[in-house]
Parts: sequence; C-alpha cells; structure tokens
Amino acid sequence: PISVEGYNTVILSWVAAMKYVGMSKYSEDLTYSDDVPESMNDASLEDGVVEPLPRRVEEIFREFKMNLSQGVFPPLQIIHDPNVGFTTVALEDIKKHTVIAEYVGEVTTVEHTAGSSSDSLMFLLSTGDNSTSLMIDPTATGNIARFLSGINNRSNLSRKNANVRTRRFVIDGQCRVALFTSRRITAGETLHYDYNAGIEGKSLDEWKEAGFYDTSNFF
Repeated sequence: PISVEGYNTVILSWVAAMKYVGMSKYSEDLTYSDDVPESMNDASLEDGVVEPLPRRVEEIFREFKMNLSQGVFPPLQIIHDPNVGFTTVALEDIKKHTVIAEYVGEVTTVEHTAGSSSDSLMFLLSTGDNSTSLMIDPTATGNIARFLSGINNRSNLSRKNANVRTRRFVIDGQCRVALFTSRRITAGETLHYDYNAGIEGKSLDEWKEAGFYDTSNFF
C-alpha cells in the first residue's frame, strides 16, 4: 500500500491542480442536471456497439469505485510542467490492465458542446442525434482523468508513449468510460493515452464534428 507521505502527495497534487484550472467540485461520479437528466444515459439508445464488461472485470470496477468512496486512491501525482501543462505521474509501479480512473464530469449533449473551448470532452453515448448524444465535460466537475497527457495521433513515435487506454462500456443499463493501463507502468513514468482512440483515418473536420481533437500539437 502507498505510504502516508505518498498518500498526502497524491491528495495535495490533485487539490492544487483542480483549483488551478478553476474546477469547482471534485467528483468520482457522472453529474447530471435538469437539462440532461440521468435517464438520458440509456445504453439501449446507443447506435454503435458498446458492450458490458466481463463479469470479473465488472466486479473489479465496482471494487475500484468502492475503494475511492473510502478514500483509497491510485498512486498518481499531478505535476504542472510550464512547457507542456499538467501531467500525471505514477508514484509506484502499476500492473498492466489496472483501472486507474473513471472518466467523469458534467454530462451534456453534443449539441450543447458545439461551441465549447474545453479540450477534455469525452464521448459517452452516441444516439445518432446531437440533441441526445452525450458527452462528459470535466471543466467544472471531475477527477484526475482530465489531467492525463494526450498523444499525437499522427506521430508513430508519440503513439508509442501511450500506456493507458479508455473503454466505453455498459453497466446498470448506462454507458460509462474507464481508463486502464495498457502495459506495466513503472514508478516515475508519465501516463499518456489517445484522446481520439477508435477514430483512426477520420478527417480533421470529422474529428471536430464528433467532438474529438486535433492532437498534432501534442508531444
């Protein structure tokens, strides 16, 4: 288990980073509103393919969420680099296929995010209709997930840096997004993942329309 000193380092770094970017609330759950109620996150409306987790993996995910509710956090420190912004670093070795976060924030529609300047939006539910397709926006509310570094999709060298993957899945009839390690991570290593995973070959205009980003300026 992480030491008391390490635990304090984790917590203090998270609090400092969230305050710095102007977040108003820390949360480990998706946040809904009167405009976008929880009932809109209905996995049966998905027009693509989103599958439930295997039973054992679902159990692990639920255990992970329970641990978070009891104050047991992954050994991840958020560090501010004046050259590249915020990065997330492992304080201890982390095994391959370890869940490190659920991507959470305020749930909104694709339609409502059309003019958003946020660089941290995540697709949650695709219904084929922008007024009912859902996005996760961690601008004001969220957790550590928004602070992981992205990669440059168009650089093979940068893509090799990816050591975390996202998975959109169904649980309790709703779509959720989890982040997990795609290989063993050693202490001191920076975490990277592909913000646009799953849309290789799309044009920049198609990326923007779908709520994804041009990552050509990423390292």
